[in-house]
Amino acid sequence: MTDQDAVDRAFRALRDRVDTAAVAPTAERIEARGRRRRTGHVALAGLTALAVIAGGWAIARDPGRDAIPNPPAATASASATGSPGKTPTGTRPVKVPPGFLAGESTADEVIDDHDYQADCLGQPVARRVMSEFDGEREQRRHLTQALYVYRDEDAAKAVMRDLKPKLQRCSGFEGASVLKPVSTPALGSEALSITIALPLDGAGEHAGEPFRFLVVRVGSAVAVFDGIARTPETVDRSTALIPRMCVFGSGCPPKYATPVTPTVNGAEAWAAVVGVQETGVREKTAEKAGDLARLGYRAVVVPVSCDVGAVEALGVPAEKAAHTTYSVVYFGSRQDAETLGLQVVQVRTYCL
Repeated sequence: MTDQDAVDRAFRALRDRVDTAAVAPTAERIEARGRRRRTGHVALAGLTALAVIAGGWAIARDPGRDAIPNPPAATASASATGSPGKTPTGTRPVKVPPGFLAGESTADEVIDDHDYQADCLGQPVARRVMSEFDGEREQRRHLTQALYVYRDEDAAKAVMRDLKPKLQRCSGFEGASVLKPVSTPALGSEALSITIALPLDGAGEHAGEPFRFLVVRVGSAVAVFDGIARTPETVDRSTALIPRMCVFGSGCPPKYATPVTPTVNGAEAWAAVVGVQETGVREKTAEKAGDLARLGYRAVVVPVSCDVGAVEALGVPAEKAAHTTYSVVYFGSRQDAETLGLQVVQVRTYCL
């Protein structure tokens, strides 16, 4: 028996061993491939046949012809962690990052994705609200600040246009006495304001006091401020938040290095970590996200499991990774990321 006959017999034996349910090449194709091999490749062909018998026919494919390479994303996942792993999948939520609102670090209450009046504020893609109380929580709220982010600037403009004729109703006190009618103060890109006299409440403590309802738009975001206007706090909070909202418009260039927006699964990036948050855990949040926004950097909220390398670098326990997000600003190099003075981790981005 010649060497070539041995190769042909090996491939015929392989054909008989392959599960008929698998989509395998035809016998003629396998035999033709065997005959194309030259004498100098007989030993290699024999090893290939053995490998196929052990691991499946796809391994024996001619790598120069129709082999299927590993998906780039899977390869990136393995290389980033140092060991093979599943490619991360999931969804990146659209959120206002914790610590973005002015005064959030000392607020009495902060709620993400809170209930709101859809007929007044349309369909935002993200929202966050904080409240500060005058004395005990049982008393009427003293000041509330809410931020609504829309899909684009046109959507935010439409909200302001539709809101103007129904501003008093949307303040929550339709029919109350108006102390200062609807006005358009020079705040942000555009603003609406009304001041009413609070009606008699259950305890009769705040009847007649001025209640200001202020709405300000910057780019694709709309902020709502309301509260008892006994002090300038309603205006003070707006003047603190409005500069942070510049990241939702076009006139807010980054002060230092230019950040990047990941667009490809498996791409390498350097993440400047603004904060780490565990779902369901309420903590006083430092206002790093807001401070960075004033400098032109808009942090995004990302599940740590969507960025390969983040869980290990941040020391997130494996059992909590599925319920943990982090707020980050991405850069193309470590040097650029370090300009923000925050912890920097190298990641590969997924869930895009």
